[in-house]
Amino acid sequence: MREKLLLILVILVWIGCSTKEESVSFDPNLSLIFSNDSVSFDTLLSEKRSSTRRLTVYNPNEAAIEISEISLGKSSSDYSLIINGKETNASSGERIFGGDSILILVEVNVQSRNRDLPYLVKDSIIFRWNTNEIHVKLVSYGQDGNMINNEVICDETWTNDRPYIVSDTVVVGPNCRLNIEKGTKIYFENDAIMFVQGTLKAIGDSAEHVVFRNARFDGIYDRVPGQWNGIYFLEGSVDNEVVFADIFNGQIGLRVGTPDDDDIPDLMISNSTIYNMSTAGILAFTSDVHATNTLVFNCGNYLVGGFAGGNYTYLHCTFSNEPALFIQDEPTVQFSDNIVISETELLTGDLNVNIINSVIWGTADEELLINNGGGAQIIAILQSNIIKSNSEILNNFTSREFNFPGFQNAFLNDYQLDTLAFAQNKGSDIGVSIDLTGKNRDALPDIGAFERIEKE
Repeated sequence: MREKLLLILVILVWIGCSTKEESVSFDPNLSLIFSNDSVSFDTLLSEKRSSTRRLTVYNPNEAAIEISEISLGKSSSDYSLIINGKETNASSGERIFGGDSILILVEVNVQSRNRDLPYLVKDSIIFRWNTNEIHVKLVSYGQDGNMINNEVICDETWTNDRPYIVSDTVVVGPNCRLNIEKGTKIYFENDAIMFVQGTLKAIGDSAEHVVFRNARFDGIYDRVPGQWNGIYFLEGSVDNEVVFADIFNGQIGLRVGTPDDDDIPDLMISNSTIYNMSTAGILAFTSDVHATNTLVFNCGNYLVGGFAGGNYTYLHCTFSNEPALFIQDEPTVQFSDNIVISETELLTGDLNVNIINSVIWGTADEELLINNGGGAQIIAILQSNIIKSNSEILNNFTSREFNFPGFQNAFLNDYQLDTLAFAQNKGSDIGVSIDLTGKNRDALPDIGAFERIEKE
């Protein structure tokens, strides 16, 4: 008798705990709400897994709904699913209680189609319940590339038919030349690096830049520094040119270590932009670098650095670390006649610095440092520059006033000049006929990489 009473009590408790939200209804009029009617991805390199997208399915009804089928539309798909915590591309009997939801994670790994142009990759997630059927579209674009993995190359030309994907290391061999045509894109995977022992000619034009960047485009990866290593010019490398190029999201944009006995530029940079570098934009050691119409912004330690001597010329450049992802109290443009090798040893060399018609700006009180701690000969020519500084510098403009140069919108990384910019018409005529974008400069050139031409 006691056992019967206990059984009746358990049944009554179970009935009392069973709620309407847990009772499954097969009413075809009950709807589900989807967080998105489609799930899309940015363009993805083939054979590379994407980041994850989320899709939430919500049951707004009082009664529970059992989804009889959740599946991908194609039996052989580039997409994959995690349904309510389970890795599967098909599931049945998924129950959503009233007022509750389930989460579906979507990834895509685009299989190569061996095509030059980007191609559409689509599928759908099918949901069936109570005679209802909904298709959530899955959309992405794939891009095939030329894979480069631990290769030494010599006398090659890279074209813009499809991108080049460097997965580890690529070396331009001694006495060899790599030509990169306009519009060519080079993508570097994590920590991938390019070494140049010979000569690099990366020459774009105003309409079709050469691009060096990280290999992931989805989500935040499109703007995160430090995802690849950089382009390193080694001893013996000569006659390098980087023209109309964009270099970003790495550790060091251009690292130059080409000591020699002359002052002929081993690297010429023009009409190029370097940004989002975790260490430095341009970093050189006892080298000869010449840059014109070059924009460098948002770099960790140095926008530009030249150490242990060398010959450095920067004309009509804009260097700005304001705003910046990095906290930096030291000058971000630095030159020195020495570098510390060990506790007891300095590497020193004569230093020549020539900066004209350029903007040097950032968050530090002083943004330019020329250090003579090595005791070598230093010649510094600074003329018609705007420099963030507390001190006056002869023949230059110094200030700590907010946006003193007159950038259009530095917070959106737009360093073109505003209509009332102080930098307008303050430069010296040094024969640089165009600006960073390829526009003609007028008879009174503006300071920095951009020339503002008022519309008539």
